[in-house]
Amino acid sequence: MQRRNEKENAIEKVHAAIDEQFPSHLDRCRNFLRQKSVSVTGEGVAETARIISGFIEEIGGTVEHYGDPAYPIVFGRLAKGLPKTLIIYGMYDVMPAEEPNWLSPPFAAEIHTMPGLGECVVARGAVNSKGALCGVFNALKAIHEVDKIPLNLIFTMEGEEEIGSPHFADFIQANKEMLQADGVVDFDFSEDSTGRVSMHLGLKGIVYLDLIARAGKRGGPTDTALHGSDSAWITSPVWRLVRALSTLTDERENIKIGGIYENVAPPSDEDIEVLKRLEKTFNPRSFLREMKSHSFKSELVGIDLLTKGLFTPVMNINGLSAGYVGTGTKTVLPRKATAKIDIRFGPNLEPEEVVEKLRRHLTGLGFDDIEVRLREGYPWSKTRFSEPIVQKMIDAYNFHGVQPEVWPIATWAAPYFVFSRILGLPVVSGGLGHGKRQHVANEYMTVKGLRDFEKFVATFLYSLAS
Repeated sequence: MQRRNEKENAIEKVHAAIDEQFPSHLDRCRNFLRQKSVSVTGEGVAETARIISGFIEEIGGTVEHYGDPAYPIVFGRLAKGLPKTLIIYGMYDVMPAEEPNWLSPPFAAEIHTMPGLGECVVARGAVNSKGALCGVFNALKAIHEVDKIPLNLIFTMEGEEEIGSPHFADFIQANKEMLQADGVVDFDFSEDSTGRVSMHLGLKGIVYLDLIARAGKRGGPTDTALHGSDSAWITSPVWRLVRALSTLTDERENIKIGGIYENVAPPSDEDIEVLKRLEKTFNPRSFLREMKSHSFKSELVGIDLLTKGLFTPVMNINGLSAGYVGTGTKTVLPRKATAKIDIRFGPNLEPEEVVEKLRRHLTGLGFDDIEVRLREGYPWSKTRFSEPIVQKMIDAYNFHGVQPEVWPIATWAAPYFVFSRILGLPVVSGGLGHGKRQHVANEYMTVKGLRDFEKFVATFLYSLAS
């Protein structure tokens, strides 16, 4: 009982410090968001790594950089000689911000009052994921100033997540001895706009590919694009790509690639128990409203809907590019057409297997001329519900009066596999706070959510340490 009271007293003291210091915390996050870190172009990435290094050093940690010097993996250690050690993962790179219709410049990090949400910081990276990352270091700074950070920490921060983490797995593989810990956390805003919290115990794998149709022996203009009237005589690579794409799924978007479902693992007994609990609180209408959509693509309901969405492979067309798409009229017969697609899959499929089956499918239907170019990919990751770190995160939510919806796996992707499958460590992600519009204009995080998030980070660290 005394130890519990000591923990609660420490948490309350840190929460009070966060409240007192929050104006400066908010300013620091806004300044951090103003620092560009666009991994597609490399703009500002190394500079951002240096800022993160400073965050770690100010709480007494040591820092080294690994990987590509232009895209450093920031490896930090805070060794306190304490019984428990936690790895904190984070990504500090962001997508480009070239979309029109931003409320304010995307790297200005201005505050806007948004309907139903209150004050929000609008910026590229606000929710994905620099806003939360800065919030983590704000919370650690507050603990460092009024108490002692209650466990040993290892920081693995990468600046290449948005381009597929090309150096991260090699870094983890080569440095296993330095990465011994009790578990891994990726702190992130996990509330939806209504305040409901989702907590995920794994991630689907993903492959991101270009499918490219070019003029060649199968026809089409070989030297330059032609006038549209020449389509009376010459075939179009665009139509060929469209026909190839039409073979990949049925009208319900079920994947038709031969053998794609052969190695798909069904939900485990523990997964089924988690799904049964989730079904009791899952609100399909609210879920659709949050995604700004009218209906599901499946007619299934309840646990069957959840199981199909979470455990069945899915293919998405992210973009199509060919010919003239500008203002007005211009008839043209293009030389090339490209589709950007992703395929997401859970246990036990692997990226190489998925790509090979796609190639075999296209070749078998006579589309061997369609180039399949793998851009990036991650294997899947899974953590058991019964892991102590999972229960400690649930305890931290409960401390804040929140009962999270626990999902056995998520449909989004991140390189958690390096921890769960290379290091053999349990991985959790979560946190209070709300943000939205990742990868599109007017990405935001709520100001109130940032304050709640920082308090949650502190609560979880003390909970895990105890």
